[in-house]
Amino acid sequence: MSYNKQYQPVRGEAPQGDYELIDVDPHFNRVVSYFRASDLGLWAATTAAFPVSLVAWEKLEPVAGAFKQPGKVPPGALRAASLMGFFGGFYLAYVRSSRRFLGWSENAREVKKDRYEIKKLLSQEKLPYHENESVLDDRMKDIANRNSQYAFTAMAVLPWFNLAYHPYHGVDIKKYYETRPGEEEWGFTLKPYEEIKAKYAHVIE
Repeated sequence: MSYNKQYQPVRGEAPQGDYELIDVDPHFNRVVSYFRASDLGLWAATTAAFPVSLVAWEKLEPVAGAFKQPGKVPPGALRAASLMGFFGGFYLAYVRSSRRFLGWSENAREVKKDRYEIKKLLSQEKLPYHENESVLDDRMKDIANRNSQYAFTAMAVLPWFNLAYHPYHGVDIKKYYETRPGEEEWGFTLKPYEEIKAKYAHVIE
């Protein structure tokens, strides 16, 4: 099913942040690939903290009772704690990275990386968010976006990620046709966006 002009999806303005908006609904792969070293460190620390805390708890409050010799924490409990720490740490890192896409946290590094990636795609005559690789029609892209946008804010309740390539990212593509200081060194020659869209009209309509 395709939307006609009368029923085109409408999107509200993205929440204002203190930093530049990059993407209101980044694909899962983008969020993960934009992890900083500090995010990976937090992920690793959280993974280790859970089983370590379990061992420390046993030493402070032995299962055998007060003033008893601390016992050995069962391997199964340590594995379960490690697994919880692994996923918990990943969620924390994912939320931190997602906040930068929305401009809710300092994101100068991410802005530069995003501009490089999008400009490179445009120079290759590809749609900026890999939409040409999508197998969904425009209605399903719309639904996918509505389900995943801002989902990271409820990550602790229901883990949900954007796994669809769609055009709803809350930014004006025209900004990538501007040349900021230092970008001339990248050597990209961008094709007009309308020409690129026309090339993939069978995919995006």
